[in-house]
Amino acid sequence: MRSIQFANNEYYHIYNRGVDKQKIFLQYGHYSRFLTTIRNILNTGSATPRLFYNQGLALKSKVALLCYCLMPNHYHLLLHQTTEPGVTEFMHKLDTSYTMFFNKNNRRTGRFFESTFKATKIESEEQLLHVSRYIHLNPVIARLVEKPEQWHWSSHREYVGLISHDFCNTKPILSLFPSNKEYQQFVLDRREYGILLKEMEHEEEKHLNFSRTF
Repeated sequence: MRSIQFANNEYYHIYNRGVDKQKIFLQYGHYSRFLTTIRNILNTGSATPRLFYNQGLALKSKVALLCYCLMPNHYHLLLHQTTEPGVTEFMHKLDTSYTMFFNKNNRRTGRFFESTFKATKIESEEQLLHVSRYIHLNPVIARLVEKPEQWHWSSHREYVGLISHDFCNTKPILSLFPSNKEYQQFVLDRREYGILLKEMEHEEEKHLNFSRTF
């Protein structure tokens, strides 16, 4: 049984990665498919467009997506549950649909994600802001891009006004800043620190692996 229980009017950091740390997005179309699935589930309750006619099944009345970042072997989501069982229903449909899609198109079977998705409850407004920053800095810290807005598979581009989507609720976070530019600077303020921490983790891991050989 999951240790965390999802409650209404609470925020949660959701994350998961591929089994054995394998990549879950191999090409442009995979990232795009994952985001399309999110949109379909929120707007219709179905991972496919077949139920577009039945708006009563839409999950956007139960759960809201604030932030996201899709990385080659994992993803991060920041969700707000308004009605039970919003988070669990949304995540079950998302992970199940993408697993079926990926397995079918890559001729594989079996478990795709490492485990059932992990979740951390947001306990304060400050934590909400820091988690959003952490999510948006992921591709920068991983050295995939120089600036967070250069990564196309993140909601950061929406937060700074470069794109407009219909499935991300930016108001809870952006309302705490005078403008998009201030939020952008808030994220960048921890860029170098985040990169340094990641490098330190890599060095520690290399040291541990080296020690195990003796």
